[in-house]
Amino acid sequence: MRSFRYFLIIWLLFVNVSVVNAQESRNDSISQISSTLKIGDWIFRQGTAIDSLLVKQLGGGEFSHIGMVISVAPEVKIIHATTDDFENRPSQVLISTLDEFISPDLAQTYAIARPIFLTDEQKQQVADILQTKLSEKFVLASREKPHLYCTTLLYDAIIQVMPDFNVEWQHSDFALFYGNYLYPNAFAKYKDLIWIYKYPN
Repeated sequence: MRSFRYFLIIWLLFVNVSVVNAQESRNDSISQISSTLKIGDWIFRQGTAIDSLLVKQLGGGEFSHIGMVISVAPEVKIIHATTDDFENRPSQVLISTLDEFISPDLAQTYAIARPIFLTDEQKQQVADILQTKLSEKFVLASREKPHLYCTTLLYDAIIQVMPDFNVEWQHSDFALFYGNYLYPNAFAKYKDLIWIYKYPN
């Protein structure tokens, strides 16, 4: 019994130290990332919810969600369309801080890429267009129907600035996902990107 208590104490101390170290590492990462980000950067994550796993499996690749940096000062802000990041703002286009977007509750992994096919001026134009969509309702539907989800939010804004922007839509034949959908992997595979950061490395 005494040996079990000793083991339990050691285990709890180990878990506590691991959590503290992980949090410190995450805080260092946020500080490091924030100083390198620019307006127009794409930020990907693999979510923690079951629907995120489904999106990843259907679309392939590493990620289930994407947003775009629209501000870097005084803090990094990311616009994206999501269903459940905030209980008081469900299923809509919203703005999150970097800390919120990559919160461990929402992100298992994350990565940041810089699209080099757009100029700084064009990226600002895309950011301005995206902000006109703020609070609009999240609509998961195929390409052939009215839709507004994370990838199409970004895609529809970019093609207004660069009409020949072309990413691959995928045909899905799975329950609610029937028709042509645009998955985050289509953006992650785009040729003219520079990857700025990945977690875990």
